[in-house]
Amino acid sequence: MPPSGFSPKVVQGLLTFVQGNYEDLLKEIREGKHPSIEAAIEHEIGLLEKALSKLHIDEDGNLVERNTG
Repeated sequence: MPPSGFSPKVVQGLLTFVQGNYEDLLKEIREGKHPSIEAAIEHEIGLLEKALSKLHIDEDGNLVERNTG
């Protein structure tokens, strides 16, 4: 059962998104793209903050760009 107010489609999309982020982060760490694990996590948090400022979930449960106009 998804959290109150969220459809199963939204929860599945979120989990897929989070999984992709972890997979990318692990790859970057293994490739030495960050000076430390902490720096890699901070980088990922920054990317998520940027995404949150530009995107939202619409009434149909789709991730869309925010209307800033």
